[in-house]
This record gives sequence, structure tokens and C-alpha cells, in this order.
Amino acid sequence: MASDENPVADDDGMFEGLIRASGVPVSEEEKQNLRKAYASLMGLAAKTRKPGRSWDVRMLPIFMPKPPKGQD
Repeated sequence: MASDENPVADDDGMFEGLIRASGVPVSEEEKQNLRKAYASLMGLAAKTRKPGRSWDVRMLPIFMPKPPKGQD
């Protein structure tokens, strides 16, 4: 495919394929929730993937909170 983004129909097909391949019975409510999570992950992946970027480059900045004072 020439475009970097998959059309919605492709995402739907991939999602349905993953559900079928899992072999796990999924209710309609679970399927709706899984579809929302899948859409979020696909959106994040589209934002972080950049053409020409090496696979070993970090995709997102790493955030590490500092420990509270006195707990070093």
C-alpha cells in the first residue's frame, strides 16, 4: 500500500482476524471494548512510527519519576 496509514477497513479486517485467530469466545460487549483498545493502540503506533526511522531508535521519551526525598 502506498500510504503510511491503513484505511479503516484494513484496521477492521486486522482486528477481526486477531479475534478469530485467538480462538477465544468473545461477547459483543467485550468485542466493543477490545475494538476501542485496539483503535487506541493503532493510533499510538501511527503517531510513533516514522518512515526511515531506524528500529532501534526510541519511539517515545522515557519518563522516570524521581524517588520521594528521604527514600533514596
